[in-house]
Amino acid sequence: MKKSLKIISLILFFLILCRGSIYRLLIKYSDVGTRPEIQITNQNLISKIKSSSSYKAIDSREIAKIATEITNEQLKFTTKNAISNPNQLIHIGKANCVGYASMFNSIVNYIIKENNLQSELKAEHKIGKLELFGVNIHPYLKSPFFKDHDFNEIKNLNTGKSIFVDPSLSDYLHIDRIMMKTE
Repeated sequence: MKKSLKIISLILFFLILCRGSIYRLLIKYSDVGTRPEIQITNQNLISKIKSSSSYKAIDSREIAKIATEITNEQLKFTTKNAISNPNQLIHIGKANCVGYASMFNSIVNYIIKENNLQSELKAEHKIGKLELFGVNIHPYLKSPFFKDHDFNEIKNLNTGKSIFVDPSLSDYLHIDRIMMKTE
């Protein structure tokens, strides 16, 4: 019994430790569209961004980290219909995957503009489909909530490399990067 418990504990520890790698191995995202950027005008949100990003070396990874931290700190997930405007979300605090991705994207774009990085970095709010072992899982999920799933891309225009982030997944499972389906 003790030996079985130790083995199960080690397996669980391994799964928790490697959850990001396992998720990226099993689940791939495909891009099916984009949503428009929403400009941040809320002074409380602007203050949070400025205090989190000042005096830091700003690159795509650091911007993603800052946007993830602020988004996860400000929002709690809901499966219900919710607004997606970050200027209102800062006060409401509840969002679905669209709201999470919208707030994240707006924060990233705000930091890019504040640091004059528009010629180096580009951020987009993406609409996607999730695939498990290459199979689109959305037709198997009957809820309209699972019609699609929103995520973000931060692209380095100089190197062509991108970082893909699913902010709602990050908040729930602490998985900070996702993988895109390759053709």
